[in-house]
Amino acid sequence: MQRLSKGYCMTGNKGFKLEQLLRLRAEVEKTRTIELAGARHELDGATAILESDEKQVDQLSLELDHKQLAGISAMELQMYANFFRKKTVDISLQRGEVERLDRNVAEKRETLLDATKEKKVLESLKEKKQQAHQKELAEKERAFLDELPLLKRGKQST
Repeated sequence: MQRLSKGYCMTGNKGFKLEQLLRLRAEVEKTRTIELAGARHELDGATAILESDEKQVDQLSLELDHKQLAGISAMELQMYANFFRKKTVDISLQRGEVERLDRNVAEKRETLLDATKEKKVLESLKEKKQQAHQKELAEKERAFLDELPLLKRGKQST
């Protein structure tokens, strides 16, 4: 086994010593991808609820306009007012939830980006070490092949 600096080594057929760490980084990246997908799913759900609530308020607003033209009792008007007040609070709370989930998605995206960068660094290091190892093997082979004619001449002269 050949020792290289900074705690990593290449072995004949065994490969990259930091392979376990690389696999761990790949698993972390996979986990972060799943977390981001979950956060996006939550955001999509919250956004759908917000849009539904806003659509419901718009539809009831049109309905109230038509009823006011046709005539509406004070009791019905009070019910609409109470409903609009409640929906306004609900919509406000839901907007806050959508904003919180949007920040969460951005945070998960950054975490995934960091995990991907960490994995890419190790992949790059692995590739460089493989290339260096191949170059070293090629140099050894060349040196051996250069020695062969000398060895043959040495045997013939004895």
